[in-house]
Order: sequence, then C-alpha cells, then structure tokens
Amino acid sequence: MATIASYLKKYRRTFLYVIPADHQFTLFRISSWKLNLFRDTIMYCLPLGMIGILLFLVNELVKGKVFFPVFMVLVIISLMGFVVNRKIKLDYRMVMVVALLYLIAILYLLFVGSDGPGALYLLIITFFTAMIFPTKATFIPLMVNIVICILIGLIIQFKLFPNALSETYDLTLWIAYSWNFIFVSFISVFMISTILNGFEKTRFKEAILVKKLDASERYYRNIFEANPVPMYIFELNTGNFLKVNEAAIKKYGYTQEEFLSMNITKIRPASEISKLMDIFSTIKTREYSGILTHMNKSGQLFPVEIDTTIVNIDGIDARLVLATDVSKRMNYVRMIEKQNQDLKEIAWIQSHKVRAPLTNIMSLTEMMLQNPHGDHIDLLYMLKESTQQLNESIASIVYQADNNQMLPPE
Repeated sequence: MATIASYLKKYRRTFLYVIPADHQFTLFRISSWKLNLFRDTIMYCLPLGMIGILLFLVNELVKGKVFFPVFMVLVIISLMGFVVNRKIKLDYRMVMVVALLYLIAILYLLFVGSDGPGALYLLIITFFTAMIFPTKATFIPLMVNIVICILIGLIIQFKLFPNALSETYDLTLWIAYSWNFIFVSFISVFMISTILNGFEKTRFKEAILVKKLDASERYYRNIFEANPVPMYIFELNTGNFLKVNEAAIKKYGYTQEEFLSMNITKIRPASEISKLMDIFSTIKTREYSGILTHMNKSGQLFPVEIDTTIVNIDGIDARLVLATDVSKRMNYVRMIEKQNQDLKEIAWIQSHKVRAPLTNIMSLTEMMLQNPHGDHIDLLYMLKESTQQLNESIASIVYQADNNQMLPPE
C-alpha cells in the first residue's frame, strides 16, 4: 500500500508540474478553481476513460477492423502529448485537449453508432467545456454540438463514407435525434451558466470582503503595533500574554519572547496580585478603566492608567489593555495638592498674623486723629511695633510663596 501511495504522489506531482497553478494565460483568463478542475479531471478521469477506449480498440482489432483503432490510438497519443507538453501555453493546451476529446466522441458516434458511448462522451465534454472555460464562453460548447450534428447529418444524407450512423439513421431520424440531444445540451449549459454566474459573483463578493477584512486587520494591527502607548493582549482564563506592542517592550524592558512566555502577574508588584485577581474576576465580561501600579523588569514601580476591553483572538477570549504611564501626572497632582496646602497656610497667616497688626495700626491711627494735639509718644511706639509685626508677616508670606511656585505639568 505504501508503494502504491508513493506512486500516486509522484503521479500527482507530475500533473502539478505540467499544469501549474501559477500559469500566465494569453488567450483567456480563468479562475483558479477552473484550472484545478481541468487538471484534476485530466489527472483522474482521463486514465479511467482510456481503459474503456483501449478495451474497445482491442475488440475492434479482434473483429479485423484496423483503421479505426489505429486512428484512435494516434488521437490519444496526441491528446496526452498536448497535456504534458510544457512548451505549449497552458490555455492553448486546454483548447487542443478539448478539441481532441470532441474528436474522440465524434469518432465513437461515426464508427460505433448512437448505441456506443459517443453521445454520452459528447454530452460530458459539453459539461466539462462549459465549466472550465470563461463564463462568457459557456454557450460555445452548445454551438459546437450544433455544428457537429449538422456535419454528421450531411455525412448521413450524402453518404460521404461508410459509418455506423448511416446504417441506422436517415436524415429525418437524425434531425429528431439531434434535436433532443441539442435540447438536453442547451438545458445543461443554461443551468451550468446560471450556477457559474452566481458562483463567480459570490466569489467576487467574498474576494472584496476578504480584501476589506485584510485591509481592516492591517489597519488595526498597525494601530496596535505603532501605538506610542504600551498595549498588550492577554488570555482571560490564564492571564498569559498573547501579544504586546513595541512601546510595551520598551516600557517594561522585556523582549517579545519573554513577554509571550509570561503571565500578567509578572508586571505587578507582589503586594497587588490579589487586588489584580479580584479586579479581573469581577469584570470578566466587561470593560474596565482605572489606575494601577505596574512594575518593569528591573523592579521599578510606576502608576499606569489602564483602559481595557474584551476581544477574541483566534477563538481565544482575551483582554486588550492600553496602559498609560501617569507618573508625571501623579507627581503634578501631588504638587498641586501641596501648593493648595501652602495657599491655605498663606491664607491663615493673612487672616491671623497680618490682620492683627494691621488692626492695631488702624486703631492707633484713629486714636491719634481724635486727639491731634496730645502727647502721642506711647502711641507712636505702639504703632512702630505693629508696623514691624506687619512687615515680618508680609516677609513670611513672600518667602513661602517664592519657595512654592506652581509649576506647569510637562
């Protein structure tokens, strides 16, 4: 069995070589499935058909008929020669093979009669030709059958040479027979044409859809891979990384191969792994956003704002994560909070340390104005002391403000 299988593989490789799928056509262009149909038909059906032909030829030789068997052998040799000759363009070979198959069917009709396989072969070749040639040429086999029937009718009418059909049919009976044959051919070719048109339209739509899907896939893959923000995809059930982009590789310090052999717990500090498990067990089927702490390969911790969504990668339920480093933002928030605290302290200084001496100054000034000719030496000393307190309070506020200037975020 192994030997038979090896021979069959060699036989198939031979036909793949002599009828290549990447052939450049010159006469016409056909779909790849039509070329495959032609090759597979020649590869498998032709040898089986040759067995029947050879048996018939042996029978004819036994009866003493030499011309027909010899002529058929020459046609078969020519047929196989056209099939395997790579020097001839494949589309020319296809036309010649179909022409020789028609010739074999005609010879069967003329020398064996309508009781032989000739008519059946002619009908099968009609189906075969209608399917392998371009859709616009689907009805050409029907025209060929009409021409063949007319020529055979002329042979019968004028008895151009001895043949089996002339012994059975006259012109009227042959016309009746031919009409039924042409009718069956027309119905068959019409059905094949309708089916192939629908099939080609479906293939065309599928090709456009596949092209759009490929373009869409490339677009989103480029967005993922070229995104400056770290992105990664991990499997929901196991937490194993499935894909990471270049930004994640640079940010976390792991190589592509290291990432794909890791679990998401490797980029989280040990203290937050339980928190991570709690989060993803409660948001198994929905999106999630929040700020978490991540860790790079060197152990450095940094806060990230993550946005996640559920995706399906090759049938695997996974989660797509966008992890934005918010270290600078968090530092800026802390700075703002500190500045707010400083402003509160400044406001307290203003309300307590500044307003008290200022109130004293205003009261002392009012007293001096009420008694402009009195002795105000004590009041002046008190006024000087309050002025000094006010100056110290203002200096303290200026110093604190200078050392806590609000800086814009980077």
